[in-house]
Order: sequence, then C-alpha cells, then structure tokens
Amino acid sequence: MAEPTRRRRVVEIALLYGATLVVTVGLTLAQGAVGWLRAYLLVIVAATFLYLPIEVLHRRGEDPEDLGIHRRRPVSALKAALWLMLLTFPPYLLGFHGWQTQWLGREAAPAEARLDRWPVALQEAPRVARPAEGDVWLYTETDAQHRLRWRLPAGQRLEAEVVADGPLRVVAGGHQARADGGTLTVRGGSAGMVAWRTEASALTVDVQAGGDRLPADRLRLGTALTAADTVPYRAQRGWWWLLNLVLVQFLLVAVPEEVFYRGYLQSRLDGLIGRDRRILGADVNVASVLLTSALFAVGHIATIPHPSRLAVFFPSLLFGW
Repeated sequence: MAEPTRRRRVVEIALLYGATLVVTVGLTLAQGAVGWLRAYLLVIVAATFLYLPIEVLHRRGEDPEDLGIHRRRPVSALKAALWLMLLTFPPYLLGFHGWQTQWLGREAAPAEARLDRWPVALQEAPRVARPAEGDVWLYTETDAQHRLRWRLPAGQRLEAEVVADGPLRVVAGGHQARADGGTLTVRGGSAGMVAWRTEASALTVDVQAGGDRLPADRLRLGTALTAADTVPYRAQRGWWWLLNLVLVQFLLVAVPEEVFYRGYLQSRLDGLIGRDRRILGADVNVASVLLTSALFAVGHIATIPHPSRLAVFFPSLLFGW
C-alpha cells in the first residue's frame, strides 16, 4: 500500500472511531439534561455505527461488501452467529456467575427472582433533575418499588390513588400517603414524592391536580418520560420485557457494533498492520484483532467508567477470529 493511501486510511480510522466516541459519550452525558434523549439514545448510536462507515466508504468509491458489510447468504450467516453464541454464552454465564458470587460476594437467589416484570416504559428513574412544571412522574426504582413524583403550579394540590392486586407499603413520603391493603392514597402540595413497595402483579394509578384529573400527556413514565396513554394509568407485569431485551440487544447493540468494529474497523486495520496467520482453520490477523478488541473495550468503558466494562476485550477476540 502506498504511503499516502496508508496515511489517509489511518486518519480516516482515527476520525471515525473518534466520532463514535463523541456520539456515545456525548449522548450519555447529555441525557441527564435532555430528558427525551434517553428514549432515542440507542437508535442514534446504532445509526452512527451502521451508517457512518458505509457513508464514508461510498464517498471514497469503495464497496462495503469488500469489508464484509453485506446481506448476502443470510441463512449461513445466521448459522455462523448461532454457533458463536453457543461457544460464547456458556463460558460467559459461568464467568458472570463466578464474578458475582466469588468476587462481589453476592448470592444467587433464583427462588426470589421474578421473570414477569413491569412494562419497559416504567423502568428506571428519569435522568433529569426534576419534573417540568405541571408534570407527574411514575417509574420503578427496583422490580418491587415504585415512585410517584410531581411538580405542579404554585397553589395546586395533588391527589392520587394507587390500587394494586396485592398489599402496598409506603417507604418514602409517608406524611403525604396512607396505605390500606392494596390501596394507597396520596394527598400532597404542589411538589413532592411518594415511594411504595409491592409484590403485586397489576396496579392502577389515578391522579388529580388542582381538583381535575391529570391530562394523560402530563403523566410521564420511566426513564424516557414517555407520556401515558390514559389516566387512570394501568400497568401489569408480563414477559414482553424479555422480547424487548432480545430485539434491542440484537438490532440496536450487537449488529451495529459488529458492523463498525468487525466489518469496518478490523477490516481496515487488516491492511495497515500485521499479517494473516492460520488459526483453527481461519486466516487471522492477530495484530488487527488485538487492536480492534482494545478499541472495542475503550469504547465501552468510556460510556460507563467501570473496570468490568473492559472485559468485552476477551469475547471480542473470538468475534474477530
């Protein structure tokens, strides 16, 4: 490869990898100030990983298929993916179990785990500091704990009733709430919060603000602050979260990451560093696999700075092979 071409590709790789870091880290930080961003964060990041390298390649007159980015032979590709899953999932599960029990000192309690969960829309607290004026937040803090938080115009009072098919217990804001079996009554001022715990499978939340029923678009749900469809709002545990988890992790995480890191980045590095070696029946450029895996790990720890995030380096070696 000519020196100008080599230099141009090094710059291209640095710019594209840097762009992905700016997008992922920037959006992760910005979601704390822009509430609605959390709902679209994964979509924006996935689009960056998928389309940024493809756009650059097209502008350079190069075919993405030359780097393995294509949709040919989907059946054989799916079979290869399933084989890799069979190779990686069992050791990952064993390693994760050992990390949690032996290193972190936690105990597995399968009898206490519930696989029927509250709707995804309710999951996790919003990342912004407080509700907008006139808004009421409803979200789950843990699988068994919910929180209602509000900020109304001055002088307005909030009244709410939560009805569940199991006992409710107030754990915060008790001076504004009273639980009686499966019914929780809340009466508060213009701003406040109440948290409760329940092992129930369904609940209904009715809210009044200033004496009138709260408009549905003012009841905001979960970390994404999605507007409720109706008030009273009804939620029920179910298994849909599992399908959502699989689709999100596959379509918005796994596929975009593999297109960028294995399809674009590793293929580009193959022509710049190292040389192919025959390993277990496949030609592998060890240098490019190692560097790609290191950059892959850095991309993970940049968004969530925890040492465990670097562990993706090791399965990345297998993905690169």
